[in-house]
Amino acid sequence: MLRLAEPSFAWSVKNQARMHIRNGDTPYSSSVDAMRYWPETATAIAARRQGLEGFEIAAPLGLDDLMNLVLRPSPHFSGEKRAIFEDRSQTKGWFTTWPLLRRT
Repeated sequence: MLRLAEPSFAWSVKNQARMHIRNGDTPYSSSVDAMRYWPETATAIAARRQGLEGFEIAAPLGLDDLMNLVLRPSPHFSGEKRAIFEDRSQTKGWFTTWPLLRRT
């Protein structure tokens, strides 16, 4: 469905109900809880439609980094998983796509 809407984008959809197994975490209590375990603060955001004209935003790690073009590891990836965050930030090509992006 997403590819039909925008075929040029490389969509990636994951069932958060099972991702804790792949990531070695305890089961997530909700999709919002699962986002607390995402590698970057700025990517831990979700939106869903509310009625005909509204949207509900969920951002358990806040919106500041996203709005200020800051790439920062989430608390879960600040310690022993920091290398995963660093590798991911390079392979995603974010610094090429967004040259004003800053890493902290």
